[in-house]
Amino acid sequence: MKNKIKKILFLIHFFFIKKYIKYQKCFFLNNFKLINPFPESNRIYVEIGNNTTLDCCIFFEAPKRGKVIIHSNTFIGQSTLLSINKIEIEEYVFIAGDCVIYDHNSHSIDYSERINDIQSQINNLETNRYFTSDKNWDVVISKPILIKKYAWIGMKCIILKGVTIGEGAIVAAGSVVVKDVPAWTVVGGNPAQIIKYIPQELINKKNTT
Repeated sequence: MKNKIKKILFLIHFFFIKKYIKYQKCFFLNNFKLINPFPESNRIYVEIGNNTTLDCCIFFEAPKRGKVIIHSNTFIGQSTLLSINKIEIEEYVFIAGDCVIYDHNSHSIDYSERINDIQSQINNLETNRYFTSDKNWDVVISKPILIKKYAWIGMKCIILKGVTIGEGAIVAAGSVVVKDVPAWTVVGGNPAQIIKYIPQELINKKNTT
């Protein structure tokens, strides 16, 4: 019964969000959500390629900002993508569950701006509006994220703004990625560092498949 209710709730949610998604033949699992407190009509926020499977939450936090592009044959588990800039994930990428991919800082490094954020949140909640309705996003640093093809992101990873994860790279579970990851490497830790390199014979296989 619980699974049936979850499926019904998903179908209701998808009915209202699908106009913001451009997709081909792909698979939306029951945990998939698109959260957009400030939707613009006739705007596509998410583009999804063919044979991609999504069980994630995609969150657009700011008005008139953000874009997520997910190419074909990719899998994203129960993770969260938060965008006010751009997140692009190429083909044949695996992203496990409980990952967070942020293309921005959420708040300014200026403490006075964070005070303004708290005050505006209180004002918005007291007037029954979404809590970030008056947030000043112009003071928040954001940079696009690119995850290249064949990459594998382990569970509970955090990927921060401006990062490019190279082709075929593997990010070990629980890592925090704050800088670019070279192609065909294994990285791990906080901050993520190179652990080892993928053997050349495995890299060569991509040209024969």
